[in-house]
Amino acid sequence: MDELKFIFKGRLDFGSKKSFDNVLNMYDWKVTNHYKKDVQLMAEDIFDEEQFCVVFPRSYVIHGTKKNFNANSSLLQYLSEFAITGQLEMWMIEDREVIKYHLVEPTGDRAVISQFTKGRKLSVREGKGEEAMAALDLAIQKYERHAQAYERRAFVSTMLKKHHDAIRDYTKSINLYAGAPDPYYGRAIVHKIQENYQAAAADFDTSIKRSIPLQPIHWKSRRRKAESLMELNNFEDAAKELKFFNLRKFKETDPNFKYKRRALFDYGICQYEMGQYKDAAKLFDESLANPMAKFSPSDEELLYRRGMARHKAGLPDFESDLKKAAKAGIKEAKKALDMV
Repeated sequence: MDELKFIFKGRLDFGSKKSFDNVLNMYDWKVTNHYKKDVQLMAEDIFDEEQFCVVFPRSYVIHGTKKNFNANSSLLQYLSEFAITGQLEMWMIEDREVIKYHLVEPTGDRAVISQFTKGRKLSVREGKGEEAMAALDLAIQKYERHAQAYERRAFVSTMLKKHHDAIRDYTKSINLYAGAPDPYYGRAIVHKIQENYQAAAADFDTSIKRSIPLQPIHWKSRRRKAESLMELNNFEDAAKELKFFNLRKFKETDPNFKYKRRALFDYGICQYEMGQYKDAAKLFDESLANPMAKFSPSDEELLYRRGMARHKAGLPDFESDLKKAAKAGIKEAKKALDMV
């Protein structure tokens, strides 16, 4: 059978030395007596005796068959039953395509798990911020090293415009587990709200480094880093991030898909600001061809920008673009026409 590529990322926390030692013993027994040679995960690579956890680095890659992948994921699923917090992601890759994905998280009726799960669900529901906060507070009271609960509580604080509290909890989450991209991304969003674009760009960059291209947050971080760099008038570095984003083919189910139009527009702005007017006009063309989404530029805004880029590049039809934009109410387009 052809060998496949497996990628693992994430962490499971067991909370205490006693629980950790029990899990390590069960792991050894399972591998020796049940899975035998089907599991290639090495205990010395993934068990952290100081932090009482199973943890994978930025990306842990091994190769094997579908049987190997199923055995590895089954074993990790079993271990998760004894964890109190954490998340593991697993991908099976064939010819650069993901053919299987498996997510492992702790389950059960223990209070720390149930309160965190409740708080996480409520955190994304409109008008449920205070209820989410109460559940996450209880999860942290049950296990004060709950990095995920601090991250979610920070997210809720951001929604409630309690930005100081959000920064505090995102930083606590990072201090507990610096390998996750989410708290860096969340803290960067708060920095951006506060117009601290340098700090935002730095945190988005760390989120990129703590994630892998298979994760949507990797591409969200690249796009948002570019936005921060544009606020700093660093169009050259912003363009590099947007180039990577726009080369990526997102499926419609990927949350990044709906931002393609916006990212092409921003990339065009960067090229325009750097004097690459023909490239800018082409990017505005591509942006127009993508469907509208919540944060997309309007057709009229794109026509104005394309008209200006075409004018600067000495290309035809720029007046047509500016006239259409002006007719639609874009004041800048009318001013540009008066000056042509």
